Amino acid sequence: MPPCFACLAWPAGNEDATRRAEHLVSALETHQPERPTVFRMPGLYLADLSPTGQPACRILPLHDAEGGPAGCLYGTLFRREAGAQRPLDRLSPEETRRICRTGGRALMTEYWGHYVLILKTGDTASLLADPMSAIPCLYRWLGEITCVFSHLETCPDEFSTGLTLDLASLRRLRVYDKIQTGRTGYGEIRELGGGQRRELSRNPSPPETLWDPRRLASQPLRLSDEDAAEALRVTVRDCVGSWAAACEHIVMDLSGGLDSSIVTACLARVCDDKRLDIVHHHIRSADAPELVHAQATCAHLGLDLLALDVAPTRPLPDPDAHPPSARPWRNFLGLGFDRILPDRLRSPGTTFFTGQGGDHLFLMTRSPLGLTDCVRQGAYARLWTEWLNAARLSETSLWQTFASNLPYLLGRPARSALKTGILERLARLDLPRLDLPSADTGAWLEGLPDWALHPGDLPPGKFEQISTLPHLFQIRDPLARASGRHVIHPLLSQPLIELCLKIPVWQLCLGGINRGLARMAFTADLPEQIRHRTTKGEATQYFARQLNRNWETVSAALSDGCLMEAGLLGRDELDRLLADRAMMAPSTFRDLLQLYTLEAWIRAAASRAARPVRR
Repeated sequence: MPPCFACLAWPAGNEDATRRAEHLVSALETHQPERPTVFRMPGLYLADLSPTGQPACRILPLHDAEGGPAGCLYGTLFRREAGAQRPLDRLSPEETRRICRTGGRALMTEYWGHYVLILKTGDTASLLADPMSAIPCLYRWLGEITCVFSHLETCPDEFSTGLTLDLASLRRLRVYDKIQTGRTGYGEIRELGGGQRRELSRNPSPPETLWDPRRLASQPLRLSDEDAAEALRVTVRDCVGSWAAACEHIVMDLSGGLDSSIVTACLARVCDDKRLDIVHHHIRSADAPELVHAQATCAHLGLDLLALDVAPTRPLPDPDAHPPSARPWRNFLGLGFDRILPDRLRSPGTTFFTGQGGDHLFLMTRSPLGLTDCVRQGAYARLWTEWLNAARLSETSLWQTFASNLPYLLGRPARSALKTGILERLARLDLPRLDLPSADTGAWLEGLPDWALHPGDLPPGKFEQISTLPHLFQIRDPLARASGRHVIHPLLSQPLIELCLKIPVWQLCLGGINRGLARMAFTADLPEQIRHRTTKGEATQYFARQLNRNWETVSAALSDGCLMEAGLLGRDELDRLLADRAMMAPSTFRDLLQLYTLEAWIRAAASRAARPVRR
């Protein structure tokens, strides 16, 4: 189960609010299977709802300049220092004063980790999330009380009173479910984004962005290839080593790709056999098998590998089985995967590691725009080499590469890959027929971070990389379940993210090879088979076959379900999708599975709303 908390903030001098807050505290503590660890001060209450044995997730109290209570930090915090760090179990008085004095800004520059910060001064409270918002930070108001929580599904029914579906938000999720914009499935519940701070008042002004990756990328490092590779290797090892130090027992989910192999190699340096297990989910389908690559990595590192068979004969989760979360859970279709794990890998003290995030940071791309970046950053000595490399990376001729770069060399602003992806998806849809706003209204981009839409002065190659970072937020989308896995993506660590933002894209793709610098950095740690591999594994055929085996279940759930009733799915659209059982259109199985997940979530929402609240 991932880190999980609930928090209440209210005006301490308001007797009615205090009485209602105490009622919510009682309901919250009664709802938990174990008595939670709590932090209390006048007008503020926070409970750690994680199970006993949760690694290194702590409540760190904060104090103001006079030594009085000023709030707390919940999560896992490391100091920003060289080498692998151990998680902090306390902060000095001077450290807490500096965090309070800067409104949390000091956390962004002097520390890193997964955390939520709640500051309280008098009747004013503010909320801050780490740059990756690794611990979800949801909030709503109940009268004068602000409820802040990571997982609605762990909270008592009192936290869900008066909720209504946000149909506009759900329509956006139907079209593009890979991003989070601050809206959830409910109109009353909002989410704080990564690196954002918000005063907990009903003021409708948007949150303040404290962490802007454009500022970091605007100061590129000028390192030799060897020094850049060394910096990358050291930073990856430090981040992986720090997270390893925070965990009792680690299960590395080794896909067989470059990024997960790099994390595995780093873990092998710091963990003994008793602390580390390596597993591979062996997908039985027509997709190219990845098992041979995972085996090669383990053989090179001298590690044992446990292969877990995943067959497309596996039934989909029941449409009534979605937990009552604040928004549809993207990994709902994987519900029940934990059952294939051996019992010894299911303990609360076990944490799963992945290699997620490497594509965005080490840079898996075919874009030729690194050539423009090279020119604009003044690396003229490498100009001819990087022209050749850009052509190799994009698999185009030198003249095609030059033609692609010319508009940007002449001053065209960099484009947002995120915005382009959304608009391309919209162009394939009949928006009026689906009762959706047109693509030019701006409604589809509302709530996205400014740094992902507007380049400022950044060159086009680097801004392409930055504008895809919001996709990293959906990678970490945990669900709080007693049997669920606690998953850490160690590559999604602030020091590594910021280093990769400062390294030019043409250097990240060293030699015209995607993730070329990372390949060079870990030459000694990886087998040649992995280091030279440029293809990616996929599970397209697995999901297509699974859908085909569960076709009647999906058809029955959607034909007369909550999506139809809410107006989120039309009969004509469903008939068109169900008519393509051969799945000749590549989008058919993706659309149907996405609709099935959304249907399951709305059923859970309707079920929760129907339950009476204890008085």
